Amino acid sequence: MTGNRIVVIAGASGFIGSALVKAFDKGGYEVRRLVRKKSSSTPRDGDYVWDPGSHLLDEQVLANASGVICMNGASLLKWPWNDEYKQVMRMSRLDSVATVVDAMKRLPKEKRPRVFLSGSAIGYYGTQTGEKEITETSPAGKGFLAKLCTDWEAAAREAEGLGVRTVLLRTGLVMGAHGGLLGAMRLPYSFGVGAQIGDGSAWMSVISLVDYVRATIFCLVHPEIKGPVNMSCPTPVQNRQWHTSLAQHLRRPALLRMPESLLRFAGGEMASEAILASQRAIPQRLIEAGFNFTAPTVGDIFAQVLPQKKHEKRPPDNPSGH
Repeated sequence: MTGNRIVVIAGASGFIGSALVKAFDKGGYEVRRLVRKKSSSTPRDGDYVWDPGSHLLDEQVLANASGVICMNGASLLKWPWNDEYKQVMRMSRLDSVATVVDAMKRLPKEKRPRVFLSGSAIGYYGTQTGEKEITETSPAGKGFLAKLCTDWEAAAREAEGLGVRTVLLRTGLVMGAHGGLLGAMRLPYSFGVGAQIGDGSAWMSVISLVDYVRATIFCLVHPEIKGPVNMSCPTPVQNRQWHTSLAQHLRRPALLRMPESLLRFAGGEMASEAILASQRAIPQRLIEAGFNFTAPTVGDIFAQVLPQKKHEKRPPDNPSGH
């Protein structure tokens, strides 16, 4: 990629966004972080105030950018999913994307960003895809998350009509030591009380935070990549393997099971769509483009995210679930 090395990131303070900021900083980019105004804080260098709820963003922040990355949105794992919170999840995403696209429209064509990378989710495919592998050409599923992702992506695709290459990052379960799924599950598993969900047959589309960041940068700098991209490792894993592999890596027992019925009763729609969903996604676009995963399996992910001391021997991957 030639030209200005400027990247604009919305959602820069989050688990994924903060990792992206560090990577682009290290790569020599000028990073512009879109932040909401807080009366008690002083903006840092590189902070640019916006208000997606009111569709307010100075279009000059996006001018001549190599790329704009929009990752923000209310948590999908907050309980309960009542009508009010579902509207918050929806509008926090749609308003953010619409605000960015509207700002692009106000720029002359020659100053518009070269690429727009918009967040989405594997939830696009629905909750129960069975044993079938799903790629970027698979159809949208049913349910709240599938509809949310469909509308989210449609809003982002408005940038295509402006001549801006648009990439839709269909994000799987991103695993890092201090955030995401693993950040939440590390403590109970460390105490030996992590539990397999039901019979453990549900498929999980996972990716390490390191590879997620690398894949995002890969999509930004490779002009042939556009449209949906599954952001997950090439070997999805069943819950039983994820459960036993994490327990083995932490040298803890893997004896407990959590009945699906209990999770559905306690978590309702949130549990059904965000926790119990089974999705066997394959990152076909990344594979075809030649992206090299540093952690292609769940065992590799745990070894990368939770490195052991040198004298400790890494347990072998559990082969079940492939």
